[in-house]
Amino acid sequence: MSRPALPYDELDEILRGDGRSGYIGLSAIDGLIAAVVAGPRDIASTTWLPPVFGNKMPKPRPGSVEERVVNTVLNRRDEVEHLLSNAPGDYGPIFMNDNGRVHVEDWGVGFALGVSMADPDAWLPIFLAQPKPVITPIMVVNPNLSQMLVRISVEERRKLRAQAHRHIGVAVLQLHAITRPTRAETGKLF
Repeated sequence: MSRPALPYDELDEILRGDGRSGYIGLSAIDGLIAAVVAGPRDIASTTWLPPVFGNKMPKPRPGSVEERVVNTVLNRRDEVEHLLSNAPGDYGPIFMNDNGRVHVEDWGVGFALGVSMADPDAWLPIFLAQPKPVITPIMVVNPNLSQMLVRISVEERRKLRAQAHRHIGVAVLQLHAITRPTRAETGKLF
């Protein structure tokens, strides 16, 4: 069920504001949500939501703009869960776009943030998969995760990074598919 929300461009403008709020932008939020929804372990909203809002759990007043901001983030989480589970062909990450140039860096930072919130042991088999991880397109856009791709040359990583925006959505779908059995065993935290 969708809650009263904002258009994504308005959400991003509110969150970024003057740049001093500590809030993260829409693309980073979307990467975070992808890691939370598709990752190997469930993460409670009380864990992943505060970093979106400057490391504070939001407590908006009913009917306020703040409530609509929180609802928009939660609606996107629900939408990603629904798409990955029921309509994977319709899933697409939200990247920043500037004059026709797609920027995936913020999305990758958000994804890495989501990874950092989960049990690191659960992610290890994904990061260490052979011949290369299904999330390689995601890893190459984040400097910290990219360093884990030791079996891929620097030149190959550069090439992968240049095309990552075309492959990240599929990587999230593949991650979701391989983590479903594990998550089904652990149960939902929401």
